[in-house]
Amino acid sequence: MAKQTQERIDGRGHSVRELFTGRRYGLEHYQREYDWTRTHVTDLLNDLTGRFLEQWNPDHERSDVADYRPYFLGPFVTYPVPGMSFLVDGQQRFTTLLLLLIRLRHLLTEAEEHAGAAVLDNMICTVQYGVPTFTVHVDEREPALRQLRAGREYPVTEQTPLAVRNMCQRYRDLFEDLPTGLRGAALPYFVDWLLERVFLVEISARDRDHGWEIFESMNDRGARLTPLDLLKSFLLSRADKDHSALNAVWRRTISALAVTDDQAPGDFVKTVLRARYAPTDQETAERINKAFHEWVRQNPDAMGLARPRDYRVFIRDTIRPLADRYRMLVEASAAPVRGFEPVFYNAANGFDKQLTLIMAAIGPNDTDAAFREKSRLVAAFCDLLLARRMANYASLTANDLAVYISGLIMPLREAATVDDVRTLLSVEINKIEHGFAGLENFGLRSDNRKQVRYLLSRMTGFLETGCGQPDLIADYLGFGPSGRPYEIEHIWADHFGPYAEEVGTPERFRSVRNRIGALLLLPKEINAAFRDDPFSLKAEHYRAQNLLAKSLHPLCYERNPSFRRFMLRYGLTELFRPYPHTFGITSITERQRLYRTLCELIWDPVRLGFTTTRTEPSPAVPARLSAVNANAEREAPSEP
Repeated sequence: MAKQTQERIDGRGHSVRELFTGRRYGLEHYQREYDWTRTHVTDLLNDLTGRFLEQWNPDHERSDVADYRPYFLGPFVTYPVPGMSFLVDGQQRFTTLLLLLIRLRHLLTEAEEHAGAAVLDNMICTVQYGVPTFTVHVDEREPALRQLRAGREYPVTEQTPLAVRNMCQRYRDLFEDLPTGLRGAALPYFVDWLLERVFLVEISARDRDHGWEIFESMNDRGARLTPLDLLKSFLLSRADKDHSALNAVWRRTISALAVTDDQAPGDFVKTVLRARYAPTDQETAERINKAFHEWVRQNPDAMGLARPRDYRVFIRDTIRPLADRYRMLVEASAAPVRGFEPVFYNAANGFDKQLTLIMAAIGPNDTDAAFREKSRLVAAFCDLLLARRMANYASLTANDLAVYISGLIMPLREAATVDDVRTLLSVEINKIEHGFAGLENFGLRSDNRKQVRYLLSRMTGFLETGCGQPDLIADYLGFGPSGRPYEIEHIWADHFGPYAEEVGTPERFRSVRNRIGALLLLPKEINAAFRDDPFSLKAEHYRAQNLLAKSLHPLCYERNPSFRRFMLRYGLTELFRPYPHTFGITSITERQRLYRTLCELIWDPVRLGFTTTRTEPSPAVPARLSAVNANAEREAPSEP
């Protein structure tokens, strides 16, 4: 019976005054960061002030507040250590209450309610030798809290810890969002009600391990904490030592990821688990998406987590370096980065699964050079796969591409070196059923506008950069800093009459007009300005546009040595040609062959660094071109 009594878990209600008077609270390392948003703070303020204001009357005495209905802020979990209680669960509410008390203290001081302000000050912190120590005590937060208590803003920089940055922002929210109705006669009444009639229930654990058991039970399956919070708690609680240092590593890692994207930390964990540890079936992927922390808890052996030391090494030597790599990939997805261009191309096409394949191929101990080359090879393979499917009207949906993704994850995990990755993907390229022969009859349809724009953008960018011009691919794809929109331009105006004799029927006119050889990419305003003009007038406008459009005009071929060298380098002198007066069906067919050849060059496996050869060579390409492709960057002789 004595043992049963000892094992009972009891809860006891405390008012805010009791909880913040004569007590200090610390935080365990496995606690999540202070991450309440403005919405959380606003909701809490609305709940508290709403409950108070529906009862308050200006005619009431302060003592009447004792009869106001109370408000319950929920349970929290602590365990005792000498001189303080450690918060196992509840730090989000305690930190926010501390910030609210600081704000109310300033308001009471401004209202010359000095006695009330002094009461709050004693609850906010204790002062020894002139140095305040705050009731919720975390060393890194103390400097910021001192500034806030003194009524000054704390300078926040990129190096400021995430929890401190967030805490300062939430204090500004309290400053702005506290209802004006509380800043007059109601203020001291509200403070009385907050201190005496707002309650939390404390669940006291025996020790740290007991507190963790309660913590896990209360937050089962992420009902209150996020999967990322619970994963951190699980890993740190299982590590054998260095908890403080590991917590700092984890926090820096997550903070660095969150700078790129709020969702990046969680996406990183999901990606790493799917790429490096989990089976590749859809059911497992869905489990990881829903609750990745649970999958880790249930499958530690699959991750090599057998001993406490393994958890420490996993955080320090696997999570940290892989997170740095992942952040670089996320940044390369948002804008072109030299050496990572294919990563951006795939992201522009919405192909986010590339990150799973890349993370499967790289290792935490890879050199920077190996990481970059593996990433480029995997991304280039994905880009090649997508481009070939585009050119053949093949589906690009996630379900139809899943066979390529799931089938490559396991082999990429085993590909230790750059050459292993290169060899593996070179074999896979030869298995792709589609080539670029489909471009001979390819064109714009109602369901592939994005794909046509992509191919035109890549061809335009390839031609211009190959001639030493700036790389505007981000602008062409709609992700550039200029914000200038580009649209698909039909070389033929949408008027059947002038082409009736050549095409025969309106239906054939629309079909021919939409062939990719009759399309360009132009700025939206330019496209709108002369879309109805005949070709003879359009060609003059094309002279001032991108090089692919300009190549329709005879003057593009005069005094243009960089263009001439480009054509010689890639054996394109027989395919590029101007159209001085007319642009008919034969011209479109010629242009179609040029576009096919440009795509075969852009996505030539050898030029991309693979060991396979180009498939389905275009019959329009001179025989010597395959030899040129093997060393595509070799300079042709200069113009005489």
